[in-house]
Amino acid sequence: MLRNILFLFIIFSTLSVFATNSTETDGIKGNFDLGLNYSQNVDKTLQFNNVFLLLYKKGNSNFSLGNNISFISKTGEDELLNKGTQDFKYSHKSKKLGADFSLQHLYDISRSIQKRWACGLGISYAFLQDDIKKLGVGLSGIKEKEIPIEGEGKIQNRISANLDFSYKINKNVEIVGANHYQPTIEKIGDFRMKSMLTLRVVISPYFLLSINNTFNYDSFPAEGIPETDYQLINSISYTF
Repeated sequence: MLRNILFLFIIFSTLSVFATNSTETDGIKGNFDLGLNYSQNVDKTLQFNNVFLLLYKKGNSNFSLGNNISFISKTGEDELLNKGTQDFKYSHKSKKLGADFSLQHLYDISRSIQKRWACGLGISYAFLQDDIKKLGVGLSGIKEKEIPIEGEGKIQNRISANLDFSYKINKNVEIVGANHYQPTIEKIGDFRMKSMLTLRVVISPYFLLSINNTFNYDSFPAEGIPETDYQLINSISYTF
């Protein structure tokens, strides 16, 4: 009972957040990436990766729509696997404080996940936000439903804490990082962690070279799946 009350408190506390006008420019922007991935899980795999991200800002409202998919060729096997995520996010925020809503669909055959739907509400705060460096934190409550490839589906409540940062070394080179920690409310010791570090190099006004590293940890993965998962993605990004 106490856990459910805590979860509902995190959800509804976001309704008390009020934002002031943002100094960012209204409009649409985004990027389209093509790249190759290397993953080391149960098997070593070579992956083709495609990322599409669309951002729209109007006043205090910020919308984002993302699609990240990979086609995977496993060593020694002819079968082509795939994994991906589709995200929708809405944020009502000021320069520092924001209230956030998110929807996510995830599938990952390599981790025995057929489908995972997640819905979250939370708050975020930007400690630093200028043209050179950014540092922000967030806290949200997440309701998720996961359907594994084998076995029964499950519904869980999670708390998600994140730390995001970026730093421009010079006008052409930028480092971007994101860290997520997601424990369940129902079961002590059941948690997931995800760390991402990206090096972005400007090639031209519209093209970037991105080197992306992603590390995943799941304390209770599906049977036969290791707790850790690593990806290295090299891609060319077109921005608009």
